[in-house]
Amino acid sequence: MHPSSRRRWRRHCLLLAAAVVLALWGCQEPDRPTAAPKTDRQSAAHVAPDPAPPDTTAPTGTAAPPAAAEPAAVTPQSEPVRPQVAIIIDDMGYNLPLGQQFLQLHARLSFSFLPHAPHARELAQQAQTFGHDILVHLPMEPKEKDWRLEPETLMGTDSPEQIRKKVEKMLAAIPEAVGANNHMGSLFSENGQGMRVVIETLKERGVYFIDSATTPGSQGLAVAERLHLPAARRQLFLDNRRETGAICRQLRQLAALAQEQGQAIGIGHPHQAMLDAFNQCGDEALRSVHLIGVSRLVR
Repeated sequence: MHPSSRRRWRRHCLLLAAAVVLALWGCQEPDRPTAAPKTDRQSAAHVAPDPAPPDTTAPTGTAAPPAAAEPAAVTPQSEPVRPQVAIIIDDMGYNLPLGQQFLQLHARLSFSFLPHAPHARELAQQAQTFGHDILVHLPMEPKEKDWRLEPETLMGTDSPEQIRKKVEKMLAAIPEAVGANNHMGSLFSENGQGMRVVIETLKERGVYFIDSATTPGSQGLAVAERLHLPAARRQLFLDNRRETGAICRQLRQLAALAQEQGQAIGIGHPHQAMLDAFNQCGDEALRSVHLIGVSRLVR
């Protein structure tokens, strides 16, 4: 064989042998892929989470270990709603020093001013400064004939126009007033027609009405409800006996009424025994109730 042909034959054999070797190598079982390492999130299914807070500096996209569960917040129980009590001090305006002492009591009292009393306007302005509810104390005719009548007292013989003018004049005397209640009036307040004129006049001025209920036959609250004027009724007089001990008992009775009914209105007057009662037993007697301005109890 020619030398050049022999060399070509050897190269051909070598190439053929290499091809056979490569073919045999490809017939072996391929390598299995290496298992991926467990991430923090995967291992968390088997390992208790670290109680330490997660690292907030981890790069975005890095799975952070779940934070330990925070204990449930404990919500304190809300304080029970206490019954509401309003106390009106009537007949304000005659005694300046005593009236000022009442205004300075640390109690949310309401005050009703006789419109023609000499110190009514001055005390009403001070009451407004202290944030008290202010009422006009409208004098009305009583059944007893020996009572001293106030100027502009509403009489059963008055015409509707006379009643209207008297009420407007009394409201003008105490412009700070947001409400009104009756002074005496056991005769006049039983007059449905006369009370209708009173209530209509109050409604025109945006002034609510508290029926002092000086007689079981008073028409004040019923007429106010028919005419849709916000109104309420007194439940207890605090000082039919002007003795400190008796007034303290009445204050406790007022609180008991509020416990039964949810709210109650009491009326007292500006004298020394009443002032002493507030100072000596007021906090204790009214501890179970919320003392508020009477404006919040009108409906």
